[in-house]
Amino acid sequence: MTLPDMNSRVLSPSCRLVRVSLALILATAATGRGAQAQAWSYPSFQPPDLTVREYNFGVADAGNPGTTLVFQWREQSGPRHQISFDLGLADPDAGNADLVVFGGAGLAWHVGDATQEVPLDFLLTTGAYIALGNRTRFRLPVGLSIGKRFDLEGNMALTPYMHPRLSLDFCNNCGGSDLGVSFDLGGDLELSRSISIRVSALFAGTERFGGEGFGVSIAWTPPALAGRG
Repeated sequence: MTLPDMNSRVLSPSCRLVRVSLALILATAATGRGAQAQAWSYPSFQPPDLTVREYNFGVADAGNPGTTLVFQWREQSGPRHQISFDLGLADPDAGNADLVVFGGAGLAWHVGDATQEVPLDFLLTTGAYIALGNRTRFRLPVGLSIGKRFDLEGNMALTPYMHPRLSLDFCNNCGGSDLGVSFDLGGDLELSRSISIRVSALFAGTERFGGEGFGVSIAWTPPALAGRG
């Protein structure tokens, strides 16, 4: 009897997703350069699933980048696709920095559902974001939101998730382009089909214009759409 060659096995899509996820997480952890989140230093508030339509209102704080208010609109655009838009204001704590206005658009693909082999959901994310203040910053992030939904009593549910991201960052008058990293650890508590509360910690490489932070948001889906998807 000969033992099967482990290296000759064809990896299932779920296993390949796990390897890609681990590689992205390790790259995020190993890179110690400047970082932000989306358009500014706030969590993505992105669980690993799609929504038919969602309006998310969040507040975050992250050291020198200060307090951030953000509005996010997410809309499902296909069986496994989603578009999103971010808009907000930030009040940096650093020096005499002016208020920052930021915004951008994102895309997401639901690339993997939880299975018995890999009990996790996977959502691939990307986008383009700009922040305008004392300096102009432009970002092109790509990430993978990974988590698992747990049903609770009374039509409630809890989804713990993590969302590591790598990005190409451009900044005028502050060193040109750079490789940015950020990492969210969060949870989404569904109070009903229409309302969710999200909390998330943001971890970034340095304090350059990132740093560690924390955010809370309330996501609302119109009741007429809440049962779809």
